[in-house]
This record gives sequence, structure tokens and C-alpha cells, in this order.
Amino acid sequence: MPGGMEIGDFAMIELKHVTKKYRNKTALEDVSLCFPQGEIVGLFGENGAGKTTLMKSILGFLKYSGEITLDGEKIDWRNIGRIAFATSEHSFFPAMDAEGHKAFYQEHFGTFKEKRFDALMEFFELPANRAIGKFSTGQKNQFEVLLALSQGADYILMDEPFAGNDIFNREDFYKVLLGLLEPSETVILSTHILDDVAQTCPYVCVLRSGRLRYDGATAGLIDGAHGRTWLTPPLMAPPTGAVVVNAATTTQGTRYRIVSAAPPVGSQPVEPTLEDGYMALASDDRARA
Repeated sequence: MPGGMEIGDFAMIELKHVTKKYRNKTALEDVSLCFPQGEIVGLFGENGAGKTTLMKSILGFLKYSGEITLDGEKIDWRNIGRIAFATSEHSFFPAMDAEGHKAFYQEHFGTFKEKRFDALMEFFELPANRAIGKFSTGQKNQFEVLLALSQGADYILMDEPFAGNDIFNREDFYKVLLGLLEPSETVILSTHILDDVAQTCPYVCVLRSGRLRYDGATAGLIDGAHGRTWLTPPLMAPPTGAVVVNAATTTQGTRYRIVSAAPPVGSQPVEPTLEDGYMALASDDRARA
């Protein structure tokens, strides 16, 4: 549970021992976690880690073993309206324009947030009277996010919301997101881009190969790399046994930013970032293998 919170008398989505297999491939393996209401949670992992499978399992799009509940109840037609979903696969009506979608959502969702819809249309600078199917890929992604945020749901699931986007200031959007959310709203942001989590999410869940590897405060994931993050002197090759975070070529060789318990002689300790924390998890996984 993010931040070490205890289960109490408040709204949450809870997963218990969820496993999903596709023939011979295990996409999720015994995943148990909670998403309490009123938080922004980053769901981070490399492509293929199981993020989309987890979200689609919550929504009931996939069959799985285990249990997923909302406030202790099975998620079905009676409470699914409390969850909104923004996906780069898109779920809008391509022949309908933004004004048509607005009218549709107003009719079908009593919680629809008209002022938020209008404000986000202005922020994204989207045309109101053009069929959504004629939008660019980036505009379609933005409109998908706009609809999810305007539905009035308690839980807003965003699966790689800006994948393949046009030139767009993601940082500005995340600032807007932080400013417009109400205390009861929860955003679960699935991404493989660490900057998205670092800027926006105080809590993070990390999936690696279908397994939940971390579930807690983002700062705690960074702390896992303290005392293990180094900048090497110029070298001719990566240090053996270290996880390389990045590298910079110099005239004397290559300096590596690494996660290692035993760095090369002459290495300098550096303050870890979220990327270093994630790479420390990778290092731990490799040590267990």
C-alpha cells in the first residue's frame, strides 16, 4: 500500500493475489496492492512489465485469478462509473466532435465536470467542432485524458497517456493536473517515463516482469540507491558487476553513472535520483537471479 498506509474506512481499489497469464506468458504474478482514494500514484515499469494488463484487469476487460474490489465490492456495472480510463488505444467516438462528446458525457455521467472540460479544451488548444478522428495522434491523446479527467470519477486510470505525442509540454500539464484535482480524486498514472513519476507522483508502484517490486513513497525508492550511486573516473569499459545508469564520453575515456556496492577506485558518490532508485531495484533483482 502506498506510503505504508493501513487499510481503514476509506475508499480504495484493492488487488489481492492477482495473476494473469496469456498462454505460456505470465503478465501479472500474485500482485497485491491498494490504491487509496485521494492520491496520485505512479505505476512504473518498462514496456511489457504488466502495467496495461493491471489496469485492464481493474476495469474488467480481462479475466484473471485473484480478487479486485472497490470499497470491498466487486467492480461491475453498479460501480464502474466511479472509474475513468484514458488509454493511448483511445475510447472516444471518432466521427463526433468535442462538443458532441461533452453533450454525451453530460447525459450519461451526472458527475460530469463541465468547467474542467472547458478549461482543459482551452489548455490543450483543441478545436471544439472538428471530428476527433481527424485530430493528430497527440491531440487524440490529449482529448482522451481530458474526457477521463472530466467524467467526475473517483479513480482516473491513465495508461501511457501521452505515448507518441506531438511536441507538448508535459511538465506544464502535470502542474495543471496537480492544481485541478479534488481531494477525493485519485490518479493512477501508468508510464515508462521516470520523469512523469518524479514530477507528479508522491507514491509509486514498480512492476518488473509482472511482479510488484516496490509499493510506497517515491522518496523511499530513491533512498534505496543512497550509498550505492557513483560517478566513475574515465574508464575504457563499464565496471564489472555494476548497473550502468548512463554514460558520458570524455577525451580520457567514459565516465559512468552506476549503481554498485563496490565502485571502482576513484569513483565519486552522487545524490541518487528516481532513475538510480529504479536501477538499484534492477541490481537487486539481478543479484537474486
